[in-house]
Amino acid sequence: SMVDEYKAKVDDAGLVQKAAAVNLSPYEMVIVASLVEKETQQADERGKVARVIYNRLDQDFFLGIDAAVLYGLNRSSGGLSEADLAKDTPYNNRIHKGLPPTPIANPGIASLQAAVAPAKGPWLYYVLDASHPGHHLFTDDRDVFNTAKAKCQAAHLC
Repeated sequence: SMVDEYKAKVDDAGLVQKAAAVNLSPYEMVIVASLVEKETQQADERGKVARVIYNRLDQDFFLGIDAAVLYGLNRSSGGLSEADLAKDTPYNNRIHKGLPPTPIANPGIASLQAAVAPAKGPWLYYVLDASHPGHHLFTDDRDVFNTAKAKCQAAHLC
């Protein structure tokens, strides 16, 4: 009954048709939404995370999504060592370009909606914002990202 309810919500929201409008198969939509689901719990950030994913795919960048790397290591949380980041799994999107082969989580409707209607913006990077715990800083500037990442690491948030 849970699967039927989920399918009904997806159908009612027209998500399959919206996925086609952004050149995604329904399965790819679920993969993108699963990445969004694992990367943020903030409603106002879901569309931005989806946009970063699409911007990186469009520019042939590695996705660099830690949640996917963790999934490939059969973990759902924790830090990533250099050895973890070098491990060759199909989910290590620091060494494999494109979407992972399967979803990494069961996305909610809000993440599915973000996957088919991403925010508009130039962002290529995001990192937990040390000055606003639980929120991310989004930027298209690598230097701004690296500075924010250093602050995040210094605060032991990432």
